[in-house]
Amino acid sequence: MMEFEINDDNRPYLEARGKIVLNACPGSGKTTAVAYKLTELSKECAAAYGDFAGIACLSFTNVAKEEIAEKFHRLTGSHFDYPHEVATLDSFVNQYITLPFYYLLGKPTQRPIIMNVVSFLDETNLGNFKAVSKQPLTKILAPSKLKIEMDGTVTWKGTIPKPQTVDTTTFIQYGKAFKSWQINNGYLNNDDSTYIAYKLLKKHPQIAKSLIARFPYIIIDEAQDTSEIQYAILDLLASAGLSNIEYVGDPYQSLYEFREARPDLFLDRFRDTANWQPFRLKDCRRTSQKIIDTYSLFRDAAETNIVSTCKHTSDHQVKVLRYDPADLDDLIARYETLIDPELKNHILVRGTTHLEMFGAKPSSEEPWKNGAAKTLIEAQTYFNAGETKGAVGTIRMFLAEIQIPAGTHRQKRDQRDQLKIDTGLNILLFDFLRGMPSLNNTLKDWTQKVTDHVLAIFKISVNLGLKQKGQAFYQQNLKSLLSPAANVPYPVSTIHKVKGMTFQSVLLVLSEDSTAARLSLKDFSKPVGLPSEKQRMIYVALSRPELLACIAVPNVITEDEIITVLGNNIDFV
Repeated sequence: MMEFEINDDNRPYLEARGKIVLNACPGSGKTTAVAYKLTELSKECAAAYGDFAGIACLSFTNVAKEEIAEKFHRLTGSHFDYPHEVATLDSFVNQYITLPFYYLLGKPTQRPIIMNVVSFLDETNLGNFKAVSKQPLTKILAPSKLKIEMDGTVTWKGTIPKPQTVDTTTFIQYGKAFKSWQINNGYLNNDDSTYIAYKLLKKHPQIAKSLIARFPYIIIDEAQDTSEIQYAILDLLASAGLSNIEYVGDPYQSLYEFREARPDLFLDRFRDTANWQPFRLKDCRRTSQKIIDTYSLFRDAAETNIVSTCKHTSDHQVKVLRYDPADLDDLIARYETLIDPELKNHILVRGTTHLEMFGAKPSSEEPWKNGAAKTLIEAQTYFNAGETKGAVGTIRMFLAEIQIPAGTHRQKRDQRDQLKIDTGLNILLFDFLRGMPSLNNTLKDWTQKVTDHVLAIFKISVNLGLKQKGQAFYQQNLKSLLSPAANVPYPVSTIHKVKGMTFQSVLLVLSEDSTAARLSLKDFSKPVGLPSEKQRMIYVALSRPELLACIAVPNVITEDEIITVLGNNIDFV
């Protein structure tokens, strides 16, 4: 089993009970500290509340909650199971509030279905709503993007559309029609479920009391990514008597503003010493002080010198590699002179533009006898990227193709349009997309599994036979075949995907400017208060390595310009 060191940095948090906010720097052992505290709290919970009350340890993502469960297992040799629970905050709200108490709303549907997306709404006709341009409003403001806010108003992508787009009264009627239909029929996404849970707790405080009796301890990990309404739900539990509640996180590592993360509300609680006990983990066990000082540039001026290394006695400096975007081979060759290729080395980029620069482009290889498999893969790729509308439209085209294989293009297009008005099918399409076999199967296995899946869901037998040359790829991983990894000897990925991970070295590739989604040297500035989301991305990237942090800067930027921004605490390669 794994050993855990209690020290002066983590002891105050481990011994504290009550309403707590833990602000933990990168590499401080936050997850392990939480897992260790769970071992102690589980004993206290059993002694104080009996065998049927437990601890709810909640996090923002499945990856984060699984990491806590794994650390607990390594510390104790046992699993953190009943009466305790490790879950995402969304799933906890769904399971313990929305689903069991939905019937209290008095709606025709007693128990809802909670989906990740409700894109079938985009093809549902609930009235003749027109934009100012006289176009159908559903074509301009997709109903699946409507959201009920805490105060009961309906927004589209979080805002009220401008009157130049749609009359405000018309938009209110439009939003009410679709959200009412959803709630009456029980087709909810997680935003809907969270809003309903909030309303249920406000109207029926006994729900909160029963939930507290079941879970007298609640810990929220990665709390910097909690939304305003999620905080409001937890505040209602605290008002109802939840006396042991902990928020654990790092506001500088909040990367999910597009999902309504509110790191500022985390900081508000951390600074509210009248109502909360604030603690810090400020000893970084991961990297050197010079690397810490570089990413600490993005911390508030009052917190610049808070994080310090407790592991490295040597000063690993940040390396800067000026590079020619047309000669990435030279960049990689110079990076390789700095690292041990046997260790965990990782190249980090902001988005798909740099991924494609490194060769991570889809292949044009089509090993099947017809295009049906390629259409299914296109739909699955859309779905995995969160572009559900594109995925559903592509599956409809697939169905039209196999329903009238000898039809003309116009006939197949008309058939696809007919499928749009079948509400039952629209919901079935979502189930089909969710259940598609992973692209990490071999080519042969994926082809057989998806054929079986089409038959099971749509009751249609489809031939996805492989070409003769396709048989040469039978045992190849399908994802690698169609979307080959970058043509460099080290993993390349976006910063979002490595949050929480540790590597021996990291190469962060910057752009010349910060237009659109790009990151550049222009983002390196001392923030007032919380840094921007782009600055937090750089903070996360540069806090991943143990031994070496490298920054690649386009060579149109001079060494003097780089030194002006980063100081003399760097080495040029």
